[in-house]
Amino acid sequence: MKQLFIAITLILLSFTAHAQQEITNTIHPKLPTLNLQMADGSITNTHDLLGQPYILHFWATWCPYCKKLQPALQKIDDMGLKVIAVSFKEDEDAAPAKALSDRGYTFKTAIKADAIAKQLGIRGTPTTLFINKQGDVIWLTNTSNPEDANLHLNARTLLHSMELKTE
Repeated sequence: MKQLFIAITLILLSFTAHAQQEITNTIHPKLPTLNLQMADGSITNTHDLLGQPYILHFWATWCPYCKKLQPALQKIDDMGLKVIAVSFKEDEDAAPAKALSDRGYTFKTAIKADAIAKQLGIRGTPTTLFINKQGDVIWLTNTSNPEDANLHLNARTLLHSMELKTE
């Protein structure tokens, strides 16, 4: 019985190692250059963000799932990984930057981003993209769980990449 358990464990470990290799070898899609209209009137061009990892969080003020996720995103932003909230599917009178500010969040807010969401194929809220220094989307998630282990793992991966020197 003990030998069977060891054999099963070794088989599972080999599958895990193979799956990890597949993930490592996967080519991540490049985020196209986007011009984000910020709530303060400025424009943020994603091409200007190359060289630093960041997160784009597509959300709406009326979305309870976005509201649930945002405390975790604020913690990630506080750790030094830039989070940009990208508001879309809003009512005319919505004030996304004020909504975030009222909730105590400090990440920057892009507004009126329906065309950008459509360009990227994003339909629902929340949709959160993790982008590496090269501008590749390394992870896209629709989670609203602030305790999602993958959320924190991918944030740590991007934070760690900030510490590595490029040669």
